[in-house]
Amino acid sequence: YNDLIFHRVVAGFVIQDGDPLGTGYGGPGYTIPDEFSPLLNHNQAGTLAMARTSAPNSAGSQYYITLAPTPHLNGSYAVFGQVIEGLDTVLAIGTVPTNTNGLPVTPVNIHTLSIVDLDIGNVTPAIEEPVVATAGETVMFIVESSSNNGLHTYKWFAGTEELVGQTDFLLEIALNPTTPQTITCRISQGDFSYDTIWNISLSTSSDDALIPNPVPGLTISPNPTGGMTSIGFTSRKSGTFSVSVFDLRGRIIREEEGIQSYQGPNTWNWDGCDNSGKRLAPGIYLIKLSTPDGVQHGKAVIQ
Repeated sequence: YNDLIFHRVVAGFVIQDGDPLGTGYGGPGYTIPDEFSPLLNHNQAGTLAMARTSAPNSAGSQYYITLAPTPHLNGSYAVFGQVIEGLDTVLAIGTVPTNTNGLPVTPVNIHTLSIVDLDIGNVTPAIEEPVVATAGETVMFIVESSSNNGLHTYKWFAGTEELVGQTDFLLEIALNPTTPQTITCRISQGDFSYDTIWNISLSTSSDDALIPNPVPGLTISPNPTGGMTSIGFTSRKSGTFSVSVFDLRGRIIREEEGIQSYQGPNTWNWDGCDNSGKRLAPGIYLIKLSTPDGVQHGKAVIQ
């Protein structure tokens, strides 16, 4: 795709790219079967979908980006993506002068294209509502993310100020009246970055807190540990729970699911090993416990 042109621009409809010939008739030398999902629709500008001929299963390398909702294309062209940044550039391309075939008079090029291998997972606390905390309370912020090559990085900000030295996927910070009203985790891979932003709402005492912790916190003992450690929690009801252990790069290194839990005290014993049974290197690890009452986190230190 590097240096290919947008060979077709239809104002208010689509811009199209991916033809190695630049004529609209080129392709990679093979075709891709059509794939449709009722959950993936042409319902907004910035939708990416595979271009094809009138014949089924004829998509190759050409794709288009919509400039407006185009629901009449649903079920005929395979949607595979959405513009999440730079939609203004897409819309600007949609206004360039073209000839009668839709070819821009002045070529519009994609100079380079790269694949970002980055998946943003669970975020704790949730970002949909402000994080309510008592002044002086220490809160743990977590963004679970993964990539096959592991080359993504983390930066944390309180307001606009970078928290120097905070480069892990979790941040523990005491919130006080001088703390800025936002905490941001910026995850980057290559030229791409993604911000997770929490809004902070501080109360002056625990009596003012709008969201008190409804579940006793988990316990990790002994901690630090050089061998077996017990992870305990109290549950209000019976069911099943799961345990995930992360290193400070956010990689899941141990996972157990479907463990029976009971109303009252519960314990899971961890041998300090990963999923393969290999003993983990000394360091700090995050324990994530998903119980019938909710999700809890704690840190374990292996010596």
